Amino acid sequence: MFTKTILSGNLILIYVIVIVAAREIVNNKPQLKEKPEWLKTCKRSDPNENQCFKHLFEGMFPSLAKGIPEIGVKKFEPLYIDSVSISKGSGNLVLSGGFKHLIVKGPSNATVENAVLDFDKNILNFDLKIPQLRINAKYNLNGNILLLPLLGNGDVTMLLSDVKTSVYTDISVKGIPEDAIRMETMKVTFIVGGMRIHLTNLFNGNEILAASLNAFLNQHSHEIISELRPDLEAGLSDIFKGLWNNVFSKIPIKFWLV
Repeated sequence: MFTKTILSGNLILIYVIVIVAAREIVNNKPQLKEKPEWLKTCKRSDPNENQCFKHLFEGMFPSLAKGIPEIGVKKFEPLYIDSVSISKGSGNLVLSGGFKHLIVKGPSNATVENAVLDFDKNILNFDLKIPQLRINAKYNLNGNILLLPLLGNGDVTMLLSDVKTSVYTDISVKGIPEDAIRMETMKVTFIVGGMRIHLTNLFNGNEILAASLNAFLNQHSHEIISELRPDLEAGLSDIFKGLWNNVFSKIPIKFWLV
């Protein structure tokens, strides 16, 4: 029971981060009028066009990391989230408080392992590999896990390693005003090789309890990842769908596929 409760607490932490990040995506910029230098071009007649799509998507990452003002894309390396509030008041977990100044590093180091674009089947699928995602934040939490009080105000660090993500989408073509891709539905699956987490100043500075909790979380990292997976996959779908629609809606198809 203790294991299940601890895992639920971490699920809330990361899932809320994912959902808040997804909500940040807003874009009212017009479509591009000219092909930008950072955008590669693929040919429909190329027998290796999926390999070209792979390089096309991967070639966007450095520009996305820096931000692309002309299409309203803010930089996401590092990704910054101002604050996240948490309120859980029922069941085995009673927790309130939140996180501030979240910084996520590593998404721009993604490589595209595979990419498939098929206008006949209306699909766009790709596989990503991210060596590391590092999260740093300030936290302030107060509550109870079973009969054990949880009280802390300090720093939290988390490291996810060897993250492999597969993205499956159903697409359509919209004239807005030039024809551009829109992702209508998206499913994300992922595998994480490992996770490390550390919370400082837990239990009013009780170093013995804090060390035990941090050690427990790291010793059971695979169980934690397994517990997190369903909700994280749903949250990542929201982020990726918003991000890529943000990008592709501003880039007419004629600029990158001829």
